[in-house]
Amino acid sequence: MIEVLSKEEILNVMNNHSPYKIAQATGISEQTLANYVNGRTDVGGMSLDKVIKITDYYLSLENNN
Repeated sequence: MIEVLSKEEILNVMNNHSPYKIAQATGISEQTLANYVNGRTDVGGMSLDKVIKITDYYLSLENNN
């Protein structure tokens, strides 16, 4: 079973990390990330693929600390 970040955790990651670095690590465009952060696009509707990529990004940060 795949465990992923919650909606709140995803927003926390996006609010506290550089959009450029997230975009480079995940392949999700900075504009798409900005749309989620600014509420133009609901994080609840994010594709599973994007959720997994952001979760992997977050876990890679945790493993480097």
